[in-house]
Amino acid sequence: MTPFIDMMFILVIFFLATSRFQQEERDESIRLAKSRSQMPIAAASDMLVINVDKDGRKIVDGKVRTLDELEELVRTRRAVRKDSDVVIRADERARVGQLQEAHEICVRQGFKAASIAYQNAGAVGN
Repeated sequence: MTPFIDMMFILVIFFLATSRFQQEERDESIRLAKSRSQMPIAAASDMLVINVDKDGRKIVDGKVRTLDELEELVRTRRAVRKDSDVVIRADERARVGQLQEAHEICVRQGFKAASIAYQNAGAVGN
């Protein structure tokens, strides 16, 4: 029984050490729009997160990207992982057109729909 426990302990340490946590993709300066919907936001381990800040800059992996760079990055992600998901986190102070630019790039590159992240503001009627 002891070898089994040792092996499980090593596996847990291995997965913790090699896991990439999505928290690093979340730019804390982005203020998400609020919604009263009760739909849960899925947390996939290999999703592409596009942050759109209040000035309309598109940020991926902590770097500001031009529209051409963003399109190339989305194209590459789609070619490598066809089952990958895209989440767009737009600041509530950003213009809708800036969010739409990022969404159109994702659709043009073959993603059926990019998810748009929002902050839950509570149930309707509260």
